[in-house]
Amino acid sequence: MKNNIRLSLLLIFVFIATILYGFVNKLTAPRILSNEELLINGFYKLQEPIALSDFSLEREDGSYFTKSDLIDKWTIMYFGFSSCPTECPVTMSELRKLINALREKDFMLDDKQWVLVTIDPERDSAKDINFYASRFDSSFVGLRAERPTLLSLTTQLNVAKVKPMKHEMHSIEELSNHVNNVILINKDAEYFGFFRPPFDISKLSLTYQSVTTQ
Repeated sequence: MKNNIRLSLLLIFVFIATILYGFVNKLTAPRILSNEELLINGFYKLQEPIALSDFSLEREDGSYFTKSDLIDKWTIMYFGFSSCPTECPVTMSELRKLINALREKDFMLDDKQWVLVTIDPERDSAKDINFYASRFDSSFVGLRAERPTLLSLTTQLNVAKVKPMKHEMHSIEELSNHVNNVILINKDAEYFGFFRPPFDISKLSLTYQSVTTQ
């Protein structure tokens, strides 16, 4: 008799604990936003993700970041340059705020990565752009490509007015006129969508969590 009572109490306890866990998890889990809500909050999700062709971006240590490095990772990719006067540091600062906000919420970042690609490879070495990126947060990786590769990648992602080189380097004013979207690439190495400026950290955090937990 006593054993039956103990078993019943144990089952009741397990049931209540399960219900409470589910309730708490529902309260703390990021809310999945509709496409309309995402758009209102500054994220444009492509109707169909676009597969990227392979590429090679130079790391500071001389190794290369390729399409394979995108697999199984949600990747934020931003295009800027180390001598950018205004837009790049503002955007990088907002991304730093995003990372810090996600850390404070204990949001899983093991399958997330943050990449800055220079659109000024004539002046930025791989070391230069990585140093610039890492000053905002140690998780940022700065990468460089020769202009033909850069042109191919930016064309696929539709993010920068990067023209083929002729006889001289682009002016700072011309480079500063690049499209300032922040690209999101999914775990299948596909162009998934983009965040549009101006950036608001609460909206950025909300949309990022919603999209990357789907």
